[in-house]
Amino acid sequence: MPFGILTAVIVVASIGFALYMIRKSGALGPSKAKRELASQLVQTGSKARAMILAIQPTGMVVNNINIQCNVRFRLDPLQGGMSFEGDKKMLIAQTSMPRIGDIWPCWYNPADATQFAVGQPESINPQQIATFREFGIPHPLDREWPRG
Repeated sequence: MPFGILTAVIVVASIGFALYMIRKSGALGPSKAKRELASQLVQTGSKARAMILAIQPTGMVVNNINIQCNVRFRLDPLQGGMSFEGDKKMLIAQTSMPRIGDIWPCWYNPADATQFAVGQPESINPQQIATFREFGIPHPLDREWPRG
């Protein structure tokens, strides 16, 4: 009987550890704390344009379509000031993989520039297009953006 209890404890501990590692990897999406930070930054943070400098897949694929990538950005504050670089680990759909040089809206904490959120273009909706226009960035799906 003690062997059966020990086996059950090991199985439960293994499952718990596996779930913890999956959650920590970002496979289930951003954590509640990261979502709350991003929301707070959008509400109160400083604005910048975030240019993609590098995209490095980590090797993790979720649901056979989303690829986890380390993305390096150069953030150019809209109010002026020095540009700076930052990294994000994010899930990106294979069907909408960004390119180096793409520019996204960004909100950051001026007191801690490691805290930033980016607005990845995901769909054609009026709110997202308006955000891109506010930042002076052409949204890839905006048919009305002035073309040069």
